[in-house]
Amino acid sequence: MTTRISLGKVNGLYDAIDPYKNLKDAAEGKVILVTGAGRGIGQATAKAFAEASASRLILCALEDAELKETELLISSIRQDIKIFSRALDVSNESAVRAFVEDSSTWAGGHIDVLCCIAGVSPPQQPVVESDPLRWWKGLEVNVNGVYLFARYVLPIMQARKQGHVIFASSAIILGKHQDASSYSVGKIAVAHLAELIHEEMHGEGIRVFAMHPGGVLTRLLTDMEDNEKAEWAVKASKVIRTMLTDDITLPGNSCVFLSTGRLDFMSGRYVDFTIGVDQLLQNQEAIEQRNLFKINVGANWDSEGGVRPFY
Repeated sequence: MTTRISLGKVNGLYDAIDPYKNLKDAAEGKVILVTGAGRGIGQATAKAFAEASASRLILCALEDAELKETELLISSIRQDIKIFSRALDVSNESAVRAFVEDSSTWAGGHIDVLCCIAGVSPPQQPVVESDPLRWWKGLEVNVNGVYLFARYVLPIMQARKQGHVIFASSAIILGKHQDASSYSVGKIAVAHLAELIHEEMHGEGIRVFAMHPGGVLTRLLTDMEDNEKAEWAVKASKVIRTMLTDDITLPGNSCVFLSTGRLDFMSGRYVDFTIGVDQLLQNQEAIEQRNLFKINVGANWDSEGGVRPFY
């Protein structure tokens, strides 16, 4: 069984993920929690779920002013939507625990979809030149922040035997990108975390995905350009900017599609949104039979099956 799945097939809004066409009312009646919702991809994800008729949005971000901007944006789309928001640090365990407890109570004791979008981009430097504190801060936010929300939201989903969980990973995990060790390690960690949670929770009706949102220009890059003047930042900007050619409508609306259940066979797998949902659906049998889109070690090879992992 041969597959010809291609990256970069889509780079913005298309019919399958259009909230006013194929995804019209796709989130109706659902409670959605989005981290990093104050700007960029997190804000776009909150907007996409609002357009798809979510009943309640639970939003957090580091800065309260940014959350207020998102609330105004959402209200301009749907005045009747209910919003619970709070500024917090996603790597602060007590803050996350209290936020999930308070917001789930406000939402009637359930959360249907968790989208962990919050993240930081640590300095793009070789390991031998890196600042240990800033290197580790990347993992505190990009890994521990994801883990903490999963830790406290999953029991709520488990009680209702249903839920969709989406972690922001990155295509950076597929290559050997020099000078980006903190970011790469963090993103491959959450991809594997999605696999592990799938193994633990799929029997409970919970589906979990690690997604590459596409290459989208956000403040992760522009803030670096504005605030970092070292040589590494100038170099990184020139490289990264050429990769950011996708529209911000792609990741948010693709998250809505993941929450519909139509791609539940991709639970526990890495989903690159630039592939497009149609290609994934067309190749479902091969993806499941050949265990594609998972992290593993290529340990053996044969002429019939190609690279074979240990497991």
